[in-house]
Amino acid sequence: MSTCTLCGSDRPLKDSHIIPSFVFDRIKRNSPAGFLRAGIKNPNMRRQDGDKPKLLCGDCEQRFSKAERKFAEEIFEPYHETGQTSFVYEEWLSYFICSVNWRTLHLDNIDFHSEKKWGSEVLDILDTAERTLADFLLGKRDDIASMENHILPMFEITDTNTDIKEPNFLFRISAFDYTFFVPPQNAYYVCANLAGVLIFTVISRGDKDVWDNTIVNLNGGSINQPPVHITSPLMPDMMKLLSTSISTDMSQKQIDKIVQTLEKNPDVGNAKAMQYREMDNA
Repeated sequence: MSTCTLCGSDRPLKDSHIIPSFVFDRIKRNSPAGFLRAGIKNPNMRRQDGDKPKLLCGDCEQRFSKAERKFAEEIFEPYHETGQTSFVYEEWLSYFICSVNWRTLHLDNIDFHSEKKWGSEVLDILDTAERTLADFLLGKRDDIASMENHILPMFEITDTNTDIKEPNFLFRISAFDYTFFVPPQNAYYVCANLAGVLIFTVISRGDKDVWDNTIVNLNGGSINQPPVHITSPLMPDMMKLLSTSISTDMSQKQIDKIVQTLEKNPDVGNAKAMQYREMDNA
């Protein structure tokens, strides 16, 4: 028995994905090698799934399951199967975004407090955001205060204004989540890349932020084709994260394993990951 992070009840806790498991299942299906890498910290480690800390009781896991299923069926799978980037959604989309980003923010807040690196003003903003999202997820409030949810299903990227040579490939074969803030600009965000579908909870817009055609309304709406315009300190940081991931050395042993796996796959050229590479080479 332990305490559920969301509802506070003393019940057995489940292994709770931060990023839903269907994201990692899709990445593996799209990959010609059929497995995951542990990412920047340990590129030599193969993995089969994402992080699953014990956070939630069974009832709170169920709170999230309906919105996760709707997101997977209505947005995530059509995006990967057909390249669809325009969608109609209901209240489940904002709930889903809050559920993912609340988990990320909760775990990051633990680290921020333990690091003792940030002042009370910064920590108060992040703690208040975490409590607000938790109350929304529990049905204790029907809004998320002044925060905003945004979504960007990545259409084909033609220019990132960076040195990254394979942005389409890198976004669509990866999954990551983190909290980012720039206190002097009053800019606070929680975000996740779900294999090319980016979701954001903007706690506080930076002084010069622009978020056009990405907002998610609490009661439903539509996601339309570009033009999309985002100007925010978060986006260069996200690009920096991707750049770091491709500059991290992988051992020759692991490179050889990948080559051997690909040589055994006669359909390697038809894998979606290879199609994403073709977008970058066009």
